[in-house]
Amino acid sequence: MKLLVVGSKSMVGSRFCELATADFNLVKADLHDHVSVDITRVDSLTSSFKNQKFEWLVLFSAFTDVDGAEEQRNDKNGACWQINVEGVKNVVGACLKYQRKLIFISTDFVFDGTGGPYSENDPMGPDLDKISWYGITKKEAEKIITKALSKFIILRISYPYRGRFGKKDDIAKRVLRLYRGNRLYPMFTDQTITPTFIDDLSPALSLLLAENQTGIFHLASPTATTQYDFAKEVLGVFGEDPGRLRKGSQAEFLKTAQAVPRPKNTSLKVDKIKALGFEPTDWKRGIKIIYEQSKGRLI
Repeated sequence: MKLLVVGSKSMVGSRFCELATADFNLVKADLHDHVSVDITRVDSLTSSFKNQKFEWLVLFSAFTDVDGAEEQRNDKNGACWQINVEGVKNVVGACLKYQRKLIFISTDFVFDGTGGPYSENDPMGPDLDKISWYGITKKEAEKIITKALSKFIILRISYPYRGRFGKKDDIAKRVLRLYRGNRLYPMFTDQTITPTFIDDLSPALSLLLAENQTGIFHLASPTATTQYDFAKEVLGVFGEDPGRLRKGSQAEFLKTAQAVPRPKNTSLKVDKIKALGFEPTDWKRGIKIIYEQSKGRLI
């Protein structure tokens, strides 16, 4: 099966490409790759759809800087909206025109965090004041896809992390980098998350496509944790002193003027994908795996 992977150099997309070559014929595309694709430009997409023969487009490209997105809140001319909403609208239009199918990588941030853990059947939102602008744009993108397409997979992930990757820090690398620079802020004990081990994406999508599955799926740790406990485990596994980690309160932080909306509990239920025979990686096991993959040198 041939896939066009858009966002092939991204943190999540690049690892997918590394692991998926055994199962798929991949066409790697990015702003600056052998196949150049800019999803905000219809002509760029049209060229790719005309020149590349593929069955599914896997869309990793997105504006994912949550804090940077918040500076653009309600600005539909900003990069976050233009990439995450208008860009997706362009992709969907091309999929309809050229009869291709879409795999869209989404996020737990489409939920406001008041009703977690969430299943695929739970409504997104609903309180937009408790959702970041980034989350709102991904929510809008999902609505565009589900309304227009009949053949799609929306794969929601949460706080993704992986082995070594030099271009961007994930939740594990950020903890280590800030800790070793004596800049690690207090970690929330009252924010519940289910971090996604990025290596799970390739086998999970392989299974979904082999089983001819479509629709919305969650891919995350089957057990939940807190930001604090995740950071504590990272420090311990990588040989640092977890005792130096300070506790913080998200509830108190959200009262401050500089706070970006962060949902309290966006943990994702993964029963649906488990019922198909896929067992997502538990967050504690995932931390041990990235330690082994990096030989203890994650950063």
